[in-house]
Amino acid sequence: MSPTKQVVVLGGGFAGLHLVRRLERRLHRGEASVTLVDRQNYHLFTPLLYQVSTGELPPHAVAYPLRDVTAPAGYHFLQSEVLAIDVARRRIGTADGELPYDHLVVALGSVTNDYGIPGVKENALPVKWLSDAETLKRHVLDIFESAATETDIARRREALTFIIVGAGPVGVELASSLRELMDHTMRQIYPSTDFSADVAVHLIDGSDRVLPAMDPRLSAIAMKRLEQQRIRVLLNTLVSEIGSGVVRTKDGAQLRARTIVWSGGVKANPLVAAIDLPKSKDGRIVVDDRFRADGRDDVLVIGDAAYFERDGKGLPQLAQVAVLEAPAAARNLAALVRGEPTQPFVYRRKGDLVALGRTQAGAEFARLGGFVLGGLPAWTVWRVNYLMQLLGVRNRGTLLVEWVLSFFAGRLVANTP
Repeated sequence: MSPTKQVVVLGGGFAGLHLVRRLERRLHRGEASVTLVDRQNYHLFTPLLYQVSTGELPPHAVAYPLRDVTAPAGYHFLQSEVLAIDVARRRIGTADGELPYDHLVVALGSVTNDYGIPGVKENALPVKWLSDAETLKRHVLDIFESAATETDIARRREALTFIIVGAGPVGVELASSLRELMDHTMRQIYPSTDFSADVAVHLIDGSDRVLPAMDPRLSAIAMKRLEQQRIRVLLNTLVSEIGSGVVRTKDGAQLRARTIVWSGGVKANPLVAAIDLPKSKDGRIVVDDRFRADGRDDVLVIGDAAYFERDGKGLPQLAQVAVLEAPAAARNLAALVRGEPTQPFVYRRKGDLVALGRTQAGAEFARLGGFVLGGLPAWTVWRVNYLMQLLGVRNRGTLLVEWVLSFFAGRLVANTP
């Protein structure tokens, strides 16, 4: 009998998690030894991370234990930092030792992309990890507490100015949710604050429209809603530097604020750069239509780390793409373990959803001929979609209850550690 194949999956994000879940259905018990490696022991549901930042959800609502996936399937989970990936020796270096493999799946995800702009790391708040969301929430609440006792009008207005750089889905949803927090919760508990005159939310982007990667009709819906919420949108505005409490643009303008949030985009995990495999211009590993890197049957790459070319460009680094790739990658991985032929992956985009505050959203259905919906119907679709996407009965229950409580009773604004 041949020895059991060793399969190692790096990353418990959308790509890695959904691949492992699908792999359980494809492989028989004992057919392969599967190990999932991640530096955290939970999967982070990033599309709802901004709601943790603005008090609509508690942190545990968007964190799903990875062992709840691996243990029932008979797979192994290792919480450790990946230090090196040696494809020549088929070894993974971690903080807890080396892992050998016969088949490797690289699903390391992405990190915040500052595009080399000075001051982003030092002076702007990111919204990428759970700790980022909690930090931003505490910061916003601290700002309102200090502003409540500030007697100087200019200082108070600067303190209550919030600048979000990047008008993609994260930036738009965060800006809208932040304004909802102020209008429907903070206004009631900070009676001394003039929310009309003192509080301002700015959204900056270098493109000519918000949500530049989405359907222009969604951009129009979002822009209209942002204007209704009194959010100042600055388009065609490129940031040159972020200083302490100031955003400088390439046209020479300066915007001052005590809160600067960076949502300018993502790039491949830095670990990917050190892997000896062909890469695209943006640093992702180039894969074929079976997710193989450099034609190798022992290395598959999916999610944000993979450059899967379609129509002359790589698929976007989005959770939706990772979730769609995972079942096909799991099917091919199972085939490779058994020495069977693999099948090409055909990408069929579902569409896009964007939340725009209380009972408002935009939805585009690519598989319904590009049909676009706005307002309450789109908001309902958005809520149901994410409720069903979230894993675990406990997480879904928490999400539903917290949404109801936030809608009717206000958001979580206790500044707990």
